Amino acid sequence: MPHSPARSLLRLLTTLLAALSLGALMAGPTAAQSKTFAARTVSMVNFRFVPQTLTVNVGDTVTWINNSGSTHTTTSDALLWDLPVGPGQASRAVPFNTPGTFPYHCTPHAGLGMTGTITVQ
Repeated sequence: MPHSPARSLLRLLTTLLAALSLGALMAGPTAAQSKTFAARTVSMVNFRFVPQTLTVNVGDTVTWINNSGSTHTTTSDALLWDLPVGPGQASRAVPFNTPGTFPYHCTPHAGLGMTGTITVQ
């Protein structure tokens, strides 16, 4: 008994889909999937951010580590983030997903020059 045209078309589409899926698996990861992002750190030392300026790539994260005896903040001048960091503690990782320049400061110690800049390229 011959197959109906609809059944033949369904079989052809199923076979084509299976072939495309197998091809995608064999091609390996795409460039976007294989991109690795860096986890960068800035230290808080003697009422300074070290380094004071940091350049990162889009997708990288930055964590601030307080190596002093005072509580500090890392606060974006544009209020994109505002994180308190106690003595001996680290902030959460802040992702930088947009190119640009992001100045920041320590709220209680900005008058002492505790400022920094993250540049995202």
